[in-house]
Amino acid sequence: MSKKKFIILARVNEYKMRDLNPHIPFTPEEIARDAVECEKAGAAIIHFHARQPDGAPSYEPEVYLDIARRIRERTDLIIDSTLGQNTIKGDEARSAHIVRMGEDPNARADMAAIDVGSTNLDVYDAANKRFETTEHTYVNTVKTTMFLAERMHANGVRPHLSCWGIPFLRQVDALLDMGVFREPGFVQLCFSGGGIVGGHRCTTDDALAYIRALPTSKKIEWTVNGKECNLLPAATLAMELGGHVSIGIGDYEYAELGYPTNGEIVAYFAKLARAYGRELATPAEARAMLGLPPLDRAITRVAS
Repeated sequence: MSKKKFIILARVNEYKMRDLNPHIPFTPEEIARDAVECEKAGAAIIHFHARQPDGAPSYEPEVYLDIARRIRERTDLIIDSTLGQNTIKGDEARSAHIVRMGEDPNARADMAAIDVGSTNLDVYDAANKRFETTEHTYVNTVKTTMFLAERMHANGVRPHLSCWGIPFLRQVDALLDMGVFREPGFVQLCFSGGGIVGGHRCTTDDALAYIRALPTSKKIEWTVNGKECNLLPAATLAMELGGHVSIGIGDYEYAELGYPTNGEIVAYFAKLARAYGRELATPAEARAMLGLPPLDRAITRVAS
């Protein structure tokens, strides 16, 4: 019996700066360049944050449109946009770029991330026995989640469901049950390190507990992601147990691998997945697995 195809989602920049890894892309052109390399290395999906040329967050919808157009012109990748939840206040404002992207078939996101619950993101400094901040709470109410899901669906975008702990999975189950989210759900199990104690540690034991708590009565695909931590313990379990990975130098610089580019980190996990007997899903195959429509081939392409 053949194993399920393996989906690699490349998380190329987040809000990371270049202090440690100089390869983190900031500009639309740099993000598009990385998209090409990630697709060649085996990725099926790209997730990005709009940034200013100096690396600061960008909140301009036109920057998101520029990035998406460049990716569409050069790749077949599924485009998974952020909502900028930590930095943009107000539900309407958080989803404004999704609406603008939806107005242009060449720049529309296929997916966008919704964090299905609230958690603390304060960083604990164990060496000095203190928290660096004490009020950094990531608030996502059920009302907000439902609003964002409705707005995404209205603009042809499928929600990508990020979960920071087991209670988030229970909320995913309830919202799938209500029809707020549509099956198949795409659930991202988020692990955290670097002093972020509001999420699961990326260890084999923690990952198994997390995976075992996934809803079983709903049709879902699930992926693992590590914020400020090496994803390997969870990633290898995902490879063995039918999950997928969301990987990139925007989450963690991977000093252990010599500070790779996004293309190089995708290639590393692609090779590992094949060693586990998992063939990589192409963007077209990932679309079918996630319930997304086929890519519109009428979109103009340029040589990469």
